[in-house]
Amino acid sequence: MKLKIGIALSVIVLVCCVISFALPWYQIQKKETKIVNEVVVQYNWKKFSCQIDGEDKHSLNYDDDDVNQNSIATKACVALALVNPFSVENISKILNSSLSFLVIASALAIGTALLQLILLLSPKLCRSCIWKLLCIGCSIATIVMLFISFFTFLGAPKAFYDDTEVLGANLLGACEERWCDKIIGDDDTFKWIPGGGWWSCLAGCFTALCAGIFTLASHR
Repeated sequence: MKLKIGIALSVIVLVCCVISFALPWYQIQKKETKIVNEVVVQYNWKKFSCQIDGEDKHSLNYDDDDVNQNSIATKACVALALVNPFSVENISKILNSSLSFLVIASALAIGTALLQLILLLSPKLCRSCIWKLLCIGCSIATIVMLFISFFTFLGAPKAFYDDTEVLGANLLGACEERWCDKIIGDDDTFKWIPGGGWWSCLAGCFTALCAGIFTLASHR
């Protein structure tokens, strides 16, 4: 029974990884005023997007150098939020690092689930300590990769600062005591917070830990 629970939890870990890939990892919201509509900027793995007052969302890849209507509209939208739309080198590195570790964690989670199934379904000959040690080792590696992915993104404020510093006092002043300083915050003008992808990664960390404990506690 404990091993079956461990398998179910491993499946949930995989679901958390998929959600982490699908959802944004960071969001900066400029609140609505009498003059300016609400602007929401979201950062994903390979792109950032911007939305004004709930209208059509504009997206742009970090490495997109083409000057087209979409890039102009996106950069104009992002500029309204006083977020740097022209230099994203450091924050893109943070996102790429976090999500690269997430890819590794996803592969290890699949391996853990397969090894758990072997332990559950294989004949007695295969139910040796070697299989269980492999399963536990794979589970530990999954947990480590997920936690590295999660904690790597805590470097986002420093990355935002480094990206914004080169563009002058106006943009730097907007972010200096906000998302360039702490990862979560809220004031009269802005709200900045990690997105659902980051929180899903955290959920995957603890779910993978529970899956490993149940597998270790099983009698297989």
